Amino acid sequence: MYEREKREVQENAYYENQYAQAMLSAGKIDEYINYLKTIQHKLKSGMTATEIEAVQKRAEEAARV
Repeated sequence: MYEREKREVQENAYYENQYAQAMLSAGKIDEYINYLKTIQHKLKSGMTATEIEAVQKRAEEAARV
């Protein structure tokens, strides 16, 4: 991965983190959940069912910690 692509990935991850904090701090939980559902559909595009299941299991395990 090129340096520019790495910075873009990092910037997007940082934005998502900041956006989540801002929405939750503002009490806009329902709006944020709707946003996450919309993004989820976009991100799943092109993934196999096995990949999707693996990610879901990791997230569920992380939430139990």
